[in-house]
Amino acid sequence: MNVKELPFSMKPVGWFQIGWSDEIANATIKPIKYFGEEMIAFRTEQGVLHVMEAHCHHLGAHLGYGGKVTGDQITCPYHGWQWNSEGKNTHIPYQENCVNKRLKTYHIKEQHGVIFLWHDPSGSAPRWGLPHMFDSFRDYLDMDESAFYPIYPHGTRLWPKEEVHPQITFENSVDSMHFRYVHNSPLNPELLEQDYRENGSVFRTLFGFRSVKHNEEITMTFDTRTSGVGCSFNVFKGSYNYRVLYCATPIDDASSDLFNTIWWPRKPGDNGDMPEDIQQRVDKEILTTVDEDLSVWRHQKYVHRPLLAKQDVKAFNALRKFQAGFYDLPPTD
Repeated sequence: MNVKELPFSMKPVGWFQIGWSDEIANATIKPIKYFGEEMIAFRTEQGVLHVMEAHCHHLGAHLGYGGKVTGDQITCPYHGWQWNSEGKNTHIPYQENCVNKRLKTYHIKEQHGVIFLWHDPSGSAPRWGLPHMFDSFRDYLDMDESAFYPIYPHGTRLWPKEEVHPQITFENSVDSMHFRYVHNSPLNPELLEQDYRENGSVFRTLFGFRSVKHNEEITMTFDTRTSGVGCSFNVFKGSYNYRVLYCATPIDDASSDLFNTIWWPRKPGDNGDMPEDIQQRVDKEILTTVDEDLSVWRHQKYVHRPLLAKQDVKAFNALRKFQAGFYDLPPTD
């Protein structure tokens, strides 16, 4: 896909995944790049995570390569200048006064082992919250996080630097028939519901899967809450009861990182990590679904006015209208 030909930018407003919590231990730094900006994610000695711009304002050294964390301070590897978690210069080893210019910091949220970053080109603080993989579905399937195996590392997968725009990937959230043809679903998929929630920041869809063996009864449902054009929180209920977080985060004007996270229910009495037989099943049956989607996304051409089947018109147009609201937003007060 040539993302440069798309009628929308790679810098939408919203929440986007930038990693998993267990990737960043206390007092460590991880260099990252998203939305064309070099950043660092670092965890203080006390375990608090922060994200800020990557280059020291002194002579531009990258703090993610050779920088050190002490308390909540980062020491530049080039000349020992120190910056705190608020981006403030707190120490210059060879002079008494510090500089007033701050490093840019970013709003982040750690939720159920996943790291989310708020992106807004206008610089505004978060305008809305995020769905929650457990709390947002309690009226539908009330299960706590403790009922699932830890997600990292066996329930996670990253597809780095794919030439795919996030918005294209989330159009699957209203596309019932792609389950049959892309993922070879043995059940008959059907879009049952779609609506807006939480002040217009979440688009919800509910799919039902009808079983030929059981007189076309719905034997499994798939409930999706899509946040903006960055994250999709999904719950399967019925034949299987697992949860999937799919996220797409722009790196630059041409590519995105794609993230998949699986919460698989524990076996009765098992309080350990995900056993090997389930690891193999998750890797083979669940994590590979994005590989199947990518076989289409990598070569897909964006169609501004698509020819749609009658059953798809209402939901597809509603989703595109919803997605259009996350670009070029004016600054908040």
